[in-house]
Amino acid sequence: MDKTSSFSIHEGKPIRCKAAVSRKPGEALVIEEIHVDPSQAYEVRIKILCTSICHTDVSFWKVESGPLVRFPMILGHEAVG
Repeated sequence: MDKTSSFSIHEGKPIRCKAAVSRKPGEALVIEEIHVDPSQAYEVRIKILCTSICHTDVSFWKVESGPLVRFPMILGHEAVG
């Protein structure tokens, strides 16, 4: 792999990408550009090629409150990278 690839030029820097964002429970998803911070200790940042929304995503998207529910929410954790 060429060392000047997009992976190495973004290493340690924030990146911009698109995400399916829900602002409120059950509200339509909107594709937005977001900023992703550089990886921290014990984290890995992967270039995602495609993603989908699964039953778990839909369940959390519809829930209005709970310890794991926070909005805005980015959905689509079933990914290929």
